[in-house]
Amino acid sequence: MEWNHIQIPNGDTNLFCNCYVTGKSAMNIIVTHILSKTLDVQSAYAPLTKYGVNIFAFDFSGTGKSGGDEKKFSVHSIVNDLDKLVDYIEEHYSSNIHLFGDTGIGGMFAQCYICSTDRIKSFAQFACVDYKNTAGMGYPYFAVKMMSWLFSRLPNFHLTIKPPKYNGYNCEQDNGFYEMLIKRNPYIFKSSTKVMNAVFECLISPDSPIQNSITIPTLVFKTLHDRYFSKEYFDSYFSSLNCKKKLIEINDVHNSYYLRCDEFCEAAYNWFSENQEITVSKHSLSD
Repeated sequence: MEWNHIQIPNGDTNLFCNCYVTGKSAMNIIVTHILSKTLDVQSAYAPLTKYGVNIFAFDFSGTGKSGGDEKKFSVHSIVNDLDKLVDYIEEHYSSNIHLFGDTGIGGMFAQCYICSTDRIKSFAQFACVDYKNTAGMGYPYFAVKMMSWLFSRLPNFHLTIKPPKYNGYNCEQDNGFYEMLIKRNPYIFKSSTKVMNAVFECLISPDSPIQNSITIPTLVFKTLHDRYFSKEYFDSYFSSLNCKKKLIEINDVHNSYYLRCDEFCEAAYNWFSENQEITVSKHSLSD
């Protein structure tokens, strides 16, 4: 088996997907990640290859190696991209599809999709969106609202936003990870206002799909020394879930999804394997 690069049809353009295929009947795992090239963080999800599954790690439209216009990046485009990928997997493999929201933004954007569809069997996420709880991410609500208003009216402007400084537990490894990413891609922290506003839309927009209840089995990773999220933030989000759920505490830093990727991938696979046959229709809940 080996990794292959494929192009997934997405309207007038294509999504770049890094895939590892075991067989047509194998479990399918979609991986979302930070808005860099999926190839830059392949090591974070590569341990999944040990479990006889099909892996589909892709770049969102307008980012990485995918086609599309970055100026059109939004919550809507995130959901549309994932729908197109699910279409492809269902057509060529099966509907036994699970979503691994890996890395920070990857987990948040994956959650948007989970709240918009009933096409996924189960979900595992690193990082999460606790609707309107911006304080748990270190930002006052009014500041996020103001930035969202501003960014929605700006052209496709690019800003360099570096990670917040961190000097706590295991800071050498955590900071070293970012230094490695910068060496690979010096512009990795230069983000479009459209992309950043998509994060704000998830958090506070009255149209955010995050407001919808998650109905499928959901595994949440809680990092205890996270430079972005407080422990209380994870707890607030997890408490809000009314689906089958599980919380795994990781006594480590934000970038442990990469530094301890074997543990994350093993836990995610075990969760997906446990929940392959559980399906809950959003429509049936409201009937």
